[in-house]
Amino acid sequence: MSVEKYDKEQLKDMSDEAIVHAELQLDRDSVTIRFQKKSGNGKNIHQAKLVRRAIARLKTEQTLREKAAGVAKGSFLSQHKGSFVASAVEEVAVSSFGADLNEQMEEEK
Repeated sequence: MSVEKYDKEQLKDMSDEAIVHAELQLDRDSVTIRFQKKSGNGKNIHQAKLVRRAIARLKTEQTLREKAAGVAKGSFLSQHKGSFVASAVEEVAVSSFGADLNEQMEEEK
């Protein structure tokens, strides 16, 4: 999972729909990172801060565009949320005692 750092030029070039989709994908990534942290699998925990900052940048740009267009706050999100298709979440290998024991038993056979 790699977090893209959005700068001002990138945000200006993105469409409203792309901003909403990037925000929704980062929200999913944020949830994944929180689950990893709670389960003790700390591979990408350091990226939580980067994800929060990227979401804040996207939401700020979205709010500025909504104000400029004279529409209600959150209207771009509600308008483009339905067309969002999440990308595959990175598989995380979680080791458990039972799985390790089964592997050892199969190797012994």
